[in-house]
Amino acid sequence: MVGKAPVAGRTKTRLVPPLTAEQAAALSRGFLLDAISLGLSLQWERVTLVHPGGSSEVLQELVSANVHLLEQRGEGLSAALAFAFEHHFAAGFDSAVLIGSDNPTLPAELLIEAEHALQTDCDLVLGPSVDGGYYLIAMRQPRPALFQNIDWSTPRVYGQTLERARQLGLRVRAVKEWYDVDEPADLDRLLHELATSPGSTAPHTRAALDDLHVQAGGTSSVGLRPDRSAYSPATRSPTARPRPLRARMTTEPPNPPPVIRAP
Repeated sequence: MVGKAPVAGRTKTRLVPPLTAEQAAALSRGFLLDAISLGLSLQWERVTLVHPGGSSEVLQELVSANVHLLEQRGEGLSAALAFAFEHHFAAGFDSAVLIGSDNPTLPAELLIEAEHALQTDCDLVLGPSVDGGYYLIAMRQPRPALFQNIDWSTPRVYGQTLERARQLGLRVRAVKEWYDVDEPADLDRLLHELATSPGSTAPHTRAALDDLHVQAGGTSSVGLRPDRSAYSPATRSPTARPRPLRARMTTEPPNPPPVIRAP
């Protein structure tokens, strides 16, 4: 996966306001831990967190020892994505599924479906997000050109990526659309989903939201609602944020995907 250390003022900044920078960082921590838990639950060969430079020490204290921390080379999302695939294929893996850490309720089935598609009939799998980007990208070999000339953080990301794939002659499959939690409206959607989901869904995110609710003087689980008086309606600025890395060593025979119930 691609993610950042949950440091105040550097993560989930579009949720400030209605949240404070410290609250947004606490929520980002919950998102990241739930994404890591999702990756580990699949029991694939490796879960990797690709992160910007300068945050290794913070992340080492946060994540478990069975998560591989990998500092990205280059700057920006394009460089992070390209490097994530290049690094793991160079290490001998024959497929990789990359997600982000902005969708704490993402079902495990979507990652399993993407991996299965790679082993059957396609070269590239994308998981479109509602903001025009994508939350998942999976491939069987590195394609750095796929990330070039993309208008990142715009609603054009997914469409431009499909066009780049067409130019490269790639066979593409799409899995179910999902959403990133980047804006206050996304946070509202998350709160509604958690309020109607089993308590086992996104436990780290739930804990972070419960803490915020207590700070606001409430008591019920995931009952926090952003204070709409604290900000003006935001213009969405979507981001394609893919994201746990799954791969299979070329020296080992393929294993059938595990059957896992979505959170």
